[in-house]
Amino acid sequence: MPEEFVPRDWQDRFARAYQTNLKKNFLLEACTSAGKTGGTLNIFDSFRSAVGWRFLVVVVPAEHLRRQYAVDAQKLFGLQLYYSGTVKRLGRLPTPEELLQQGYQGLVVSYQWLASSGNAKKLASQLQNTLDGKVLAILDEVHHVSSELAFGRACEIAFPDGTVSHRLMTSGTPFRSDNNKILGNWLTYVPAGENVYGCVPDFRYTLSDALRDGIIPFFSFATMGGKFTYRRGRAVYEGATFTEATNEQELSDALNTAIDVNGGWVKEAITWAYQRMQRDRANGLPECATYVRVPTIKAAAQMKERIRSITGQDALVVVSKDDEPTSKFNPRQNPTELIERFAAETGSNATSWIIGVGMLGEGVSIPRLKYRIHATNIRALLSFTQDLGRLLRLFPKEEPEAVETLIPAHKTLMELALEVLNEVAHLVQEQEEEGSSEEQEKENRDKDSEPINSSFEPIASTGELEGHIVESEEIPIEYAIVAEWAIENTEIWRHWGKGKTPAHLAQMLMGDKEKALFELLYQQYRDAQNNEPVERNSLSSIVPSGFPSEYADFLPDEKLKFARREVNKKAFHLACILLPNGSEQERVKKVQEIYGKAKRRHGIPLKGFVNYEGWEKLYHWLCDQILHANRIKEGGDS
Repeated sequence: MPEEFVPRDWQDRFARAYQTNLKKNFLLEACTSAGKTGGTLNIFDSFRSAVGWRFLVVVVPAEHLRRQYAVDAQKLFGLQLYYSGTVKRLGRLPTPEELLQQGYQGLVVSYQWLASSGNAKKLASQLQNTLDGKVLAILDEVHHVSSELAFGRACEIAFPDGTVSHRLMTSGTPFRSDNNKILGNWLTYVPAGENVYGCVPDFRYTLSDALRDGIIPFFSFATMGGKFTYRRGRAVYEGATFTEATNEQELSDALNTAIDVNGGWVKEAITWAYQRMQRDRANGLPECATYVRVPTIKAAAQMKERIRSITGQDALVVVSKDDEPTSKFNPRQNPTELIERFAAETGSNATSWIIGVGMLGEGVSIPRLKYRIHATNIRALLSFTQDLGRLLRLFPKEEPEAVETLIPAHKTLMELALEVLNEVAHLVQEQEEEGSSEEQEKENRDKDSEPINSSFEPIASTGELEGHIVESEEIPIEYAIVAEWAIENTEIWRHWGKGKTPAHLAQMLMGDKEKALFELLYQQYRDAQNNEPVERNSLSSIVPSGFPSEYADFLPDEKLKFARREVNKKAFHLACILLPNGSEQERVKKVQEIYGKAKRRHGIPLKGFVNYEGWEKLYHWLCDQILHANRIKEGGDS
């Protein structure tokens, strides 16, 4: 028996808007996780008798989504939709007439199927001969479709005016990364500037709306920077950072070094998610999981081994031939079935990690995902928003948990995180000459991802948390550090704001004009840092925060050189904060004063040999002083 479908408020308003404006072509823009599938199926189920629809055709953006759509139709409305593709015995898809005779109300196919082997023309002929235009076509995630490319041409062949009575198109991200219109003959584009036109949806429901209505959980981003060493051609770049990059090539190289599976940045990212999941398990949420997005099938296999070596836990890799069409990869198991089994796992034995290249895109529902690591070089708004959507399911339903994404501190990714709640219009510029090839369909999906050039080689990396992004606001590192510490170490804040992230606490602390609470927590944090006993067997005492994980295995002389170099950097950084307008000579003098004060405080001789443990003490003290100086500076600026 199907569940009783109770429409959400927005779905009810959408149904009324559709009934009021029963036009041939209707575009629904509803954010990821809002419930587009239920909303559109509700239209067919509610109005098919009044409108006279006898058959439903749904087109989805990927083969593995056909079954999920059919399952939702059966579960929510008791509708039977055929999704299984070609019947081997027949050598073809069942016709609409055959399906109706067997009790089906419709059919689910993919854009890929529709665009191949004359399928669109055959389907149009069958629909016309059997149903006389009494058909509703639902084109799901229609931003994949352009009249200039193969998918769009196939849709126009399969669903012309004489074949279907209405076309209902949906998208959570109604924009493209190229300059082609989304089915320009069917959707509404209005002038938005000189020779520029914008796509106008007939009904819109945004991420901000869903957050306000409690349809999606609270979410935030953590940013992780670091130092990156890599080789490009004959040149070796050592200790590069995202903020120091002077051009796009250096930014791209830093990102590709960060996401190298064998590097320190990835180790810190895995540790970040692992520690959070351990905390969740202690708080009674044993089945929470992390999604790791990687750029290639090879990287997915390597990530699985890296997770096992760091955490001792297994990870599920879900990839398909579609991820790399030119590769020789052939999945042993059906990826869709793997995803469904992973989503259904419960309790302490549930797998904690799932790794994907492209299979975990739009439409995939795994409610227990609580964290995501962006370990890919894709920087396109479309993919970024869709990946975020994998986390935006309410789980547990009774008391939904907030979700977090860890991203490299690359400026483009940070801009995407800051802008994710803003509405994005699809704008196209009219050109005198238009020309596209079918091959562009794949090329345009993630044009902002880059193949790694053969002259590039990642060597080493470190990872260091740099701050938070929440509700289009960037949270400075000092607030992020204090919030993370308070939630991890104080009972009163451990369960703060059920359903919120550490970033939300940091945002609250920053928003307090008096800063009294921040002052209190900051002082507690400082006291805890100063009084923390040294445990020689603990990882935190072996590897100072911000140092690479490989530091633990350095020889003492190597540790000394590395720690001394990092102290020099921190001392100069502090001098720049204290003397923002000072000359180079003044800053050098200030660095000498800082060294003197630091060494006296820790009983280290002003002159003479200092071992690596002494440099580590100076490093910790300088990090604390930088935090303190930034806090004072901010108080003076406000």
